[in-house]
Amino acid sequence: MIRIDRIVGIWALAGGVTLAIFSWQLDLGNFRMPGPGAWPFLLAISMALLGGWLVFRPQSSTKAALKGVPRWGHLAIALGTLFGYVLILESLGYLVATTLLMFVQLHWVENRHWAASLFIAAMGAVISFMVFGFWLKVLLPSGIVPLRVGL
Repeated sequence: MIRIDRIVGIWALAGGVTLAIFSWQLDLGNFRMPGPGAWPFLLAISMALLGGWLVFRPQSSTKAALKGVPRWGHLAIALGTLFGYVLILESLGYLVATTLLMFVQLHWVENRHWAASLFIAAMGAVISFMVFGFWLKVLLPSGIVPLRVGL
């Protein structure tokens, strides 16, 4: 087993258990009417189970060699855009900020053509805006695009 797998597994297991404890303190509700802690609890349990699998899985005798070059620069761009997304979400609004986030992720992290990245980003932002804003009635920041939804 690769040492980094075990380290990541331990952190995921510990983080999952910690998050499960905190989400348990929220109201989990029941199957018909889930409370605010139900979804975080399910995610935390999933995270803990996957972390445990990384820690305790049987060691493979024939580990395939990783091919390709490390993508640390792509990881830095991805994390930086997520941080920037949080900073610009209120001021630019959901549609613009989400389109920018998805464009950067698709174009510079996943190396897609700029036109395809822009089209997919815009469609993804609009579709998610319609699902969350109109269908689920979630209040999303409008920013520079004055749309009233979620009321």
